Amino acid sequence: MPNQPVQLVLNAGRLRIPRERSHPADNGKDFFEGNDEGFVTHRDGLVAALAAIRGALANDAEFGGLGHVKVSMNRDAIAKSHRPQNQIFRDRWTPQVGTDGLGEPIFAVTPESLDKVIAAAAQAETIVPTKTNGTTGEVTPNPSRKRCEISGIASITLWTEQDRRDFSAAEAASWLSRAGTGGRYIVSCFSPQTTADIPQLAVRTASAVAALQNVSNIASIVVEPLQGNRAAGMILTVRVAENHPSLEPVRGGGDAVPSTALIDVHREILDGIARNPIIRLISLPPVVSHEEAATSGMGSEAPSEVFDVGDETLSKVGVIDGGVAVSMANWVAERWGNIAPDDQDTAHGTFISGLLVAERALNPHLNSSQTHGCFIFDVDVLPADPGRTGIPFDDYYPGGVPQFLDEIETAVEAYRRDHDVRVFNFSMNFQSPGNSARYGYTAQRLDEIAKKNDIIFVISAGNLEPAGFRQEWHSTPSVALAQLAADTQSILAEPGESLHNVSVGALNPPTMSGQVPFALARYSRRGPGLRGATKPDFAHVGGSGTPDKIGNQGLLSVDADGFLVSGGGTSYAAPLVARRLADLNALIEGEVSREVLIALMVHFAHTPSLYTHKDLRGVARDLIGFGVPSTAEMMLQRDDSEITLVVSSLIRPKEDNSFRFSWPEALVAEGRCRGQARVTLVASPPIAYEHGEERIRANIHAHLQQRTGEDSFTGRLNPINALPKTAIVHQNERDLLKESMKWQMVKSFETPKMTGSGPTSDWRFTVDYLERTDESLPVDGIEYAAVVTIADPTKQAPVFSQMRQHLSTIGIQTDDIRTSIRARTTT
Repeated sequence: MPNQPVQLVLNAGRLRIPRERSHPADNGKDFFEGNDEGFVTHRDGLVAALAAIRGALANDAEFGGLGHVKVSMNRDAIAKSHRPQNQIFRDRWTPQVGTDGLGEPIFAVTPESLDKVIAAAAQAETIVPTKTNGTTGEVTPNPSRKRCEISGIASITLWTEQDRRDFSAAEAASWLSRAGTGGRYIVSCFSPQTTADIPQLAVRTASAVAALQNVSNIASIVVEPLQGNRAAGMILTVRVAENHPSLEPVRGGGDAVPSTALIDVHREILDGIARNPIIRLISLPPVVSHEEAATSGMGSEAPSEVFDVGDETLSKVGVIDGGVAVSMANWVAERWGNIAPDDQDTAHGTFISGLLVAERALNPHLNSSQTHGCFIFDVDVLPADPGRTGIPFDDYYPGGVPQFLDEIETAVEAYRRDHDVRVFNFSMNFQSPGNSARYGYTAQRLDEIAKKNDIIFVISAGNLEPAGFRQEWHSTPSVALAQLAADTQSILAEPGESLHNVSVGALNPPTMSGQVPFALARYSRRGPGLRGATKPDFAHVGGSGTPDKIGNQGLLSVDADGFLVSGGGTSYAAPLVARRLADLNALIEGEVSREVLIALMVHFAHTPSLYTHKDLRGVARDLIGFGVPSTAEMMLQRDDSEITLVVSSLIRPKEDNSFRFSWPEALVAEGRCRGQARVTLVASPPIAYEHGEERIRANIHAHLQQRTGEDSFTGRLNPINALPKTAIVHQNERDLLKESMKWQMVKSFETPKMTGSGPTSDWRFTVDYLERTDESLPVDGIEYAAVVTIADPTKQAPVFSQMRQHLSTIGIQTDDIRTSIRARTTT
């Protein structure tokens, strides 16, 4: 019976130890080892490419030779240790200013700095010298660092106008003529190099920045910092002047054909911006997507107890939507009041609020132990738009989505400051033309708002349009897998990729006839997420995509008049997760970090048995993320046969966090250990969006290891919802990204159920870090939360009492997380 509380480590500072780090004994890997002839061809080809780029820049009179080059690494050379930044693209010649794809660093260059790069590349030797091991006498190749760096490069290309945008002037004119876009381009820049050692680079970047203000006399350009983003250069909003006589903007159509004059205006603006070398990317702004969840009235009033407010309700959730109806007025603690009553459509926000308040009362068939009641903070910011014209949105937010997000940020700041609301339901999505693999503007803004205000957005993964619904999940796993493989259109919608927040996919209800319970709903978008994240983070019941004869979709809530209504959509799965997160925050006395809240949610999420089948194990993470969250009460009250520790701390430069311990005595026989462990780690490393797929700048990692030799330890963890580890030790960085969750902010692992793992009962838990190339850990450190559970799957052993006593003897102080926040120490 659950009665032992989750334990918070009170003296986490005691875990700080000097960092253990080995340095390479040689110059790196030569990817042309044994193929000197091939290396010469490769080296000379790269030198020729560099010379061509140098010549093109030297002939550029407008910007004085400033440029940026992208270096693409070989597939097997994308790891940090192979990057060409020690000898070839040295920081004092060619500073790195960004990254495109994985293993594609971008460097600022001038003709003068390229002369140095070309000279260094040409010095990479053709014949590799050897070295002799003084002990064994073995003779081995000893390539120089220059040769190693050159051997790992696949190609070097100039960053050109084709890299800066992937749409035409006609497409831009059409998109920006739509209401709701604000008529603005969103333009990101490389970080200006004003302190570079090479004077020419500093002077020319400053000149290129100044030139942005004179791109066109028919466009206004506003240069502003990207909020909360360190060293991210700038972001520009470029808006066509409304009073220019050649413009004839078309409002509301979306598919309107722009005039030739309008296209010409946009072509002039785009050409003026895109030829400036300081520009990294030109994007068209996102618009709110109207993929609303379907609902059907059930014809009867909701039970009166749904609307009754009790005395013990502590949970608070902000509902960011179009407003909440008066039927839920008893639960609405405060209204933002941004949308006039005549412009509100409260159906969506009311359905969400009904689930937040009364999931269990309205849906007893879900067998949830969720308690009743939740205070709603109505962030009414989205105006009704029944015709899908975009005009009502434009009336409220003429600046488009950036202005819309400004309004959300203002509301979040107020509710966090005045009412301590930390969880906000965000059941809306956006669409943007262009490359869907790029991290979205909306996701970036939500990251910044969440981090700045120490709150969490719970975001719906998005719904497919009805015409794109998959077939209902097949009961045979291999057939279901084939159906998923054939679906190439359902990757989660913006801003579901948000790194600092959580996104939610939808599952089938358990009571729909002929449908597989808890299978991915046929409308739900899914992962994989963009590089650096398991997305969606969670899944929950969102209603069926195939209603029964009376329109029931297996998920009930209330409408604006207090009547029962059934619906389906990821919009309705999100509040069920948001409520659990809000309950968790409410049950913990005092305030814990965002990282602790998310880590506990991830740690105690469960995987429906459907996804443990061998055919589905490899894709489960892309469908349900870390699983279905438990209720807060179940998370915080655990069985006697297990212990859960929460470490909330900082990892600082030149330090690791670690402690050694003994496996619970009741689970040890002759030095061999049985039982199971689970480890979840959530960190907030620096994020630099200009680094594309490598935007996460530090890898914080957790290890649970058993001592297997005099001074050797072996890791015992496998990622949650992943294929079992193979016997092959992967060296490829891409494999590590998948198998070890490397460079992810949220990670969860478990041991197999051990029946006799040996040879000792000595273990250690460690949190360590790895920075990107030429990156330094912040002086103040990186905040993280780690949750560690050790358990007896048979539920017999007194693990809690034995481990708590043992931890006390080794100096680790713990107490109930619900009441011990203020007792923590930092020493």
